[in-house]
Amino acid sequence: MKSNLLIPTVALLMCCCLCCTSKSADEQQGGVQLSQVKLNPKSPIECKAGQTLSCSFISGYGPLATDEIVLRRESMDDVVLPIKSVEQTSFSYTLPKQFDFDTYSFCLRRDGALRGFGKVTYVLEGSQGSEDQPIGPEEGSTVWGLVSCDGKGIPGVVVSDGVEVVVTDSRGVYQMASKKEIGYVFISVPSGYEAASIGVLPQLHKQLTKSSYVCERVDFIVYESGDQTKHTMLYFGDMHMANRTKDRSQFLRFTSEINEYMKANPGAKIYALTLGDMTWDLYWYSNAYSFDEYLKDINVIEGLQVFHTIGNHDHDMNATGDFYTAARFREKLCPNYYSFNVGDIHYVVLDDIECTNASASTTDGGVRSYKNNLTSEMLAWLKKDLSFVPKTTPLVVALHAPVHDRNGNANLGNNAVFLSLIYDYNTTIVSGHSHVLYNVVKSNYVEHNNGAICAAWWWAGKYNPTFNIGTDGAPNGYRITSVNGKEQTSLFKAIGRPDSYQFRAYDRNSICINAANYGVLQERESILFEEDYGSYRTASSANEVIVNVWDWDPSWKVEMFENGKALTVSQMSGSYDPAFLIAYTIPRLLENNGVTWHSSKTNHLFKAKAASATSSVEIKVTDDEGRVYTQTMSRPLAFKADSYK
Repeated sequence: MKSNLLIPTVALLMCCCLCCTSKSADEQQGGVQLSQVKLNPKSPIECKAGQTLSCSFISGYGPLATDEIVLRRESMDDVVLPIKSVEQTSFSYTLPKQFDFDTYSFCLRRDGALRGFGKVTYVLEGSQGSEDQPIGPEEGSTVWGLVSCDGKGIPGVVVSDGVEVVVTDSRGVYQMASKKEIGYVFISVPSGYEAASIGVLPQLHKQLTKSSYVCERVDFIVYESGDQTKHTMLYFGDMHMANRTKDRSQFLRFTSEINEYMKANPGAKIYALTLGDMTWDLYWYSNAYSFDEYLKDINVIEGLQVFHTIGNHDHDMNATGDFYTAARFREKLCPNYYSFNVGDIHYVVLDDIECTNASASTTDGGVRSYKNNLTSEMLAWLKKDLSFVPKTTPLVVALHAPVHDRNGNANLGNNAVFLSLIYDYNTTIVSGHSHVLYNVVKSNYVEHNNGAICAAWWWAGKYNPTFNIGTDGAPNGYRITSVNGKEQTSLFKAIGRPDSYQFRAYDRNSICINAANYGVLQERESILFEEDYGSYRTASSANEVIVNVWDWDPSWKVEMFENGKALTVSQMSGSYDPAFLIAYTIPRLLENNGVTWHSSKTNHLFKAKAASATSSVEIKVTDDEGRVYTQTMSRPLAFKADSYK
């Protein structure tokens, strides 16, 4: 009987020992309730990004190793850090490599519960200067600060408030007599460095918080990027994300392609620059889709910094005046005009949409009016910015509305002043807004009007995801510019297509677009031909081959051959591409009484007349870099979307 009673007694003692041991281990890690933790975080802390720091606590009242540190600032994302180790009276944690030195609420989080332990100010090591060379504001400065990398000031960095433009001294310190009219200050990121990023978004500007006559300090930290002499810039035209016409699923095809491009080029210096109209202001309200939702969709792209240009649809139509309509863009994305440097190239981003809303609307319809114009205030800033840029430095100027129309005519207010400012530079202008592709070549600059990611507002892609084209017949896509020193090589890349996809060819004999052939109600047929493309209504027996070379400029060469014999090729300036009728117009008329968008005139159509209706025609296109693209068209070729997938 004794032995039978002894077994459970021993088991009970073993169980008690195990429980006590477990409790003791928790206590060593600070195994108390969150409400009982007693921390003593010091402040200020002079440190560097990426540094491991320690925080003391009263013995027996420390955190668990599984707790998280949460550094919190108003209107900013939390910085969440794991605890690295817990000792008897202190624990350690490591700051992220990209860290904004500021004052934070220091909190612990456990199982979703959060407890604060006061404010902690993190000060960049060396940012106070040295004992013999302290740094501080000069007389007359209202904004000043340090631009640094790894704790060392960087001389020669341009800093601006959108009006004043100054440069850092030998210590990396800038001084500015700012009136704080716009409310922020930004840097022109110097060559060889990168700004910190939140997702794809480089952090270029910081809000000013004090009144215009009170001096305040604003520091910037940048990070060494390595050699940028060779880099790639991707230009993304209009996106018009609005949570409609299946745009988000179509957009995912684009972002997936960019991720594949990044994976295929590991270690390469690749950046991107949008050209405006990332969103659609009308649908900020009716579909609850604005910049926050756009950032969620584009942030699936990994490892890419995306700079942004403001477009007319990125202005708030329910605000008044040019300044306030751009407020949300400046808050959520970046300044509406600024500059930055990558390698040997100086990039300038301008806002050429001047909103003239006289009154705001509280309805979804909004009241919006604008003109394509470069304001005199912005051009004054540009002049100051360029004063720090040698004339031998190539410029890239990005803006939304094009500087020229497809025929090379001026398209902006203050065009002449702008062109005079860039006259002495080798300049490339990149623009959007039109949703079509064309290039304007002048003596000392070229403009690429870059089409659109969404093509014709995602409509053609809604009906046929593999045949999303714009009103000029160009596919949706983006521009890839490869930079080597001061040389730039450009290529328009259609989404979902190889680089070699640079034109589309039609057999004119097969084109006969009318209501009867496509099942459109007879009374809607006139809508098909509201413009001058009614010539496609009737069949042809002229044996013509039509080729759309969407990225054409006068240095390109278009050739066609029949049985080895060269055909006479002529440019169809001011003509219409017929494919938009079957990609958008007809599918839309099959479900609706009218259409929103119409085919547009273009200068990048070419034709040649073959001798036979059934012969094969060889098409050869040579671009400005000498790259050759070819296709053999077997005729007759049916005119339908499936022929061009």
